[in-house]
Amino acid sequence: MNKKKILEYVELVESEMGISKEILADALAESFKFAFAKKIEDEYRVDKRNFKASMKNKEGIKLPDALIRADVNLEKGKIKVFHQWLVVPEDEIKDDFIEIAYEEAKEKNAKIKLGDFYEEELDIDSMKDKDVGRFVATFKQRITKAEKNALLEAFQNKIGTNVNAEVEKCDKYSVIVNLLGKTSATLYRGDLIGDERFQSGDSIKVYVKGIGRDEKKGSLIQVSRSCPEFLRELFKTEIHEIYDGTVEIKKIARIPGKRSKVCVYSEDANVDASGACIGQNGKRIQDIVSILGAHTKDSKEKIDVITWSPNIGVFVSEILRPATMLGLIVEEATSTITAIVDDYNFGSAIGINGINIKLCTMLTGYENVNIIKESDANEQGLEYKTIEEYQAEAKEEEKRFYRERQAEKLEKIRKNRLAASGAEVESVEVSNEYVPEETNLNEEAADVEETVVETKATVEEKTPVVEEAVEVEEKPVEVVAPAPKKELPPEELRDVKTTTTLESLEKSLEEEKERKAQQAQAKKKKKAEKKVAKEQKEEKKNIVKMDIYTDEELAEFENEIEENYDYEEDYSEYDSDDYYEDR
Repeated sequence: MNKKKILEYVELVESEMGISKEILADALAESFKFAFAKKIEDEYRVDKRNFKASMKNKEGIKLPDALIRADVNLEKGKIKVFHQWLVVPEDEIKDDFIEIAYEEAKEKNAKIKLGDFYEEELDIDSMKDKDVGRFVATFKQRITKAEKNALLEAFQNKIGTNVNAEVEKCDKYSVIVNLLGKTSATLYRGDLIGDERFQSGDSIKVYVKGIGRDEKKGSLIQVSRSCPEFLRELFKTEIHEIYDGTVEIKKIARIPGKRSKVCVYSEDANVDASGACIGQNGKRIQDIVSILGAHTKDSKEKIDVITWSPNIGVFVSEILRPATMLGLIVEEATSTITAIVDDYNFGSAIGINGINIKLCTMLTGYENVNIIKESDANEQGLEYKTIEEYQAEAKEEEKRFYRERQAEKLEKIRKNRLAASGAEVESVEVSNEYVPEETNLNEEAADVEETVVETKATVEEKTPVVEEAVEVEEKPVEVVAPAPKKELPPEELRDVKTTTTLESLEKSLEEEKERKAQQAQAKKKKKAEKKVAKEQKEEKKNIVKMDIYTDEELAEFENEIEENYDYEEDYSEYDSDDYYEDR
């Protein structure tokens, strides 16, 4: 084998496959070790001195692998291979194929010790065609495994996302696609949407579900187009409000190729979550439907976008739309819900082949979902909770949730302000009472009061001792004893509460924000003016003054003046005042 050609091939593999030199060096070392181990084993079998061992081997006794050490350094272009024997006492040799007596090794290397390995360098060029074939097969196997491991690392951050793929081969059982031009993956029939049909060269999107390892088949990148996550990623790509987090996808129930229900929700009361997903005139949702049905022959998969609600009654009524649900019976013990719908809407509530019931089961998590007509419910005497009652509960729950969010917001503002002022943050009591049904939620939120600091102080003021005056008369002095000290009772404990409103806090924050913006704008304007002034100053410096007349033209003008000027003319009469008076 030519060492130079090996190094050139390794450089080619590194540049095209992106495999590191460390991995390639290990692959080369393992390949040389395997090839030379087999080469030495073959030579040992035909050695006349080991004829008995050779005969035993033919009977089925396998020789141990020869001890081989390969030293590969691609940076220095160094490749060396050594045959090793373990140095042991002569009387302890069990297999001279891998062991050598200490005395024999000592003759060849004076520094050798018991337990060391005696080495002899092997000539790489001595490898025959059979040995080269073994080396190449082992090296390719190692490179293939390293390439697959590199691909696994490259696709590790693609798990849970949609990636572009190109169809390489397809039949009625599966579709093989190339992912990002790096590796191939298989879409089985259950991973496709309905009756999808592809042709070689088609560009599609697939969802990377995960990555597995199989020593026989290599890396297994699991991809799908039928899972709910594929639809979720499509919504993120096509709808900006979902991508930036304004609208959140709570749940998805999907029967690929038939119908899907996507439950969306937004904490912003000013955002219509379902309307944002549907788009004007249904454009956004139609774009997603077109992507899903681009390769289907029959009807495209229908998508219902519904508003998610934590209230089970309101949520089920949204799921069963366009049918009108009148009431609901929930049985937690048996994991059953029974929806009562109008007789006229019974068919649309169930859906074709009961598809709405299946989707409702997926979304609610209840094992049994029953839908019955209003007339049948009345005949059976079923008592159910009306949709109006569920809607009233949902409204109260929404108010409570809104109140809690406002309290959290106020608490955050309070902590930020106290942290900015360096004050100690103490506990806060915030009212989380229900908002009355007739109260406007937005107006009521502005009146939320928060206790900023609760302080308890006991004030004890020491009063001076009051002594009555002693009256001095002619009579014997009578000293009046001082009156007992009168101590004022301690003040009662008082809760000092500093209150503020959401409106005032928001107003102050807006003013602070506006002031900073004005300062930044003024600073920016001043900087721009300085820059313009500097540029103008530089332009003035660089201005090259041009003469209006050339030197020749100026000389001509001087000659004309001298020729036309009469130096002998007397102008003294103009100096007299009488000259101007006569005028």
